[in-house]
Amino acid sequence: MKSVPYTTKSGLKQFKPVCTEDEFSVFSDESTGWCLACGTEASGVEPDAEKYTCEGCNRPKVYGLEQLLLLGLATITCNAQ
Repeated sequence: MKSVPYTTKSGLKQFKPVCTEDEFSVFSDESTGWCLACGTEASGVEPDAEKYTCEGCNRPKVYGLEQLLLLGLATITCNAQ
């Protein structure tokens, strides 16, 4: 999964995930989440998780991948043919 930086309305720099359809399927099955603060993957995260504490940066910015999709903070690209 790739990390793409973006700036929040309050001016903070955060990172959102970008993945292919195949990657999304695998990450979804493995309960993978994403930390918006540092842009790293988190394991064992429920799909609708919000504000879990990141093991890497210790900030409450880990969200389930499906939740990020609902919030418009994740992008799924088509698989390359």
